[in-house]
Amino acid sequence: MTDNIAKITKILLWVLIALSMFYAIMLFVNTTEQDTKWIENALTFTTVLLVIAVASVIIFSIVNFILNLMSNPKKALLSLIPIIVLGGVFLFAYSAASDEVLYMPTYEGSDNVPGVLKWSGAGLITAYIFFGLAVLSILYVEIAKFFK
Repeated sequence: MTDNIAKITKILLWVLIALSMFYAIMLFVNTTEQDTKWIENALTFTTVLLVIAVASVIIFSIVNFILNLMSNPKKALLSLIPIIVLGGVFLFAYSAASDEVLYMPTYEGSDNVPGVLKWSGAGLITAYIFFGLAVLSILYVEIAKFFK
């Protein structure tokens, strides 16, 4: 059973990598000022991947918490750390984001409002923080391997 799950997961991850590469290539090859279809598709795909990643962190943390609660209550509290970190980073990002309306003379859309700008800024700051943490963790692992 575990081998089947590992095979399915491996195939699914390769499919997601291939789709990501496809959208990245098409984003740079087929975009003009008149044709924004590829940009919209790439943003939708990125949003879906982000939702899957956040949902996975939350679901697996809760499942891990419930399983640990039955066997080791002290360890159960440690399994809530990913949810607490995710929430803390997002609260920090939301409080740091600006809701100032942008001056864009040629823009006629309805998304230049404080609420949308605040949530967009919070999402960007959260992504920047987690990207920075990922780079730092990669560097740490590689440097630690060098000294072992």
